[in-house]
Amino acid sequence: MVRIDHFRGFDEYYAIPFGEETAVNGHWEKGPSNALFEAMEAAIGKQEVIAEDLGFVTDSVREMVRKSGFPGMKVLEFAFDARDTGESSEYCPHNYPYNSVAYTGTHDNATLIGWWKDMDEGTLRNTRKYMADYYTPDDKIHFPMIASIMRSEAKLCIVPIQDYLGLGNEARINTPSTVGDNWKWRLVEGQLTEAAKQDVIRLTRCFDRSTLK
Repeated sequence: MVRIDHFRGFDEYYAIPFGEETAVNGHWEKGPSNALFEAMEAAIGKQEVIAEDLGFVTDSVREMVRKSGFPGMKVLEFAFDARDTGESSEYCPHNYPYNSVAYTGTHDNATLIGWWKDMDEGTLRNTRKYMADYYTPDDKIHFPMIASIMRSEAKLCIVPIQDYLGLGNEARINTPSTVGDNWKWRLVEGQLTEAAKQDVIRLTRCFDRSTLK
């Protein structure tokens, strides 16, 4: 399975003339849209693709994703964080369509625990209210958050190992628009303990998302 990031670029992309030092003189160009995916399918057959349809999404982008048949992405953190999407209800797990892939967060997001520690009190209250969870300690809050996407209708859930382990932003992969300190985190021997493995098994079995017998 391949995830194509910046999927909206197949609908429209921002072109900047060669040699320009800034993007001021750029302009939007029309992309190939579904013609590319139709040609790809004709040449190599139907492939397993995830469309990263995040960011500024227009109606034409939504229509392109729909016609492609590829599942789009739903990110839990976006449901509650006004900084990213204005607390868009389409990212609330009860609204996920079957043909989607649910994430707690991606490589560009804070970890769940890191996100939780960085949020204001109003956002935290709204998140707990949504989950109907007022008692889970802050250091365990990643478990009900993971459970909330697993009980959604999304046909696939992807949970970064950092979120299963309840790690903070010391384990974050990437901070957009920054350089020098990204893509350095590694899972090291001993971190994936037997207890952590059982947490993964328990969660995935509970919501029928495990292939383990």
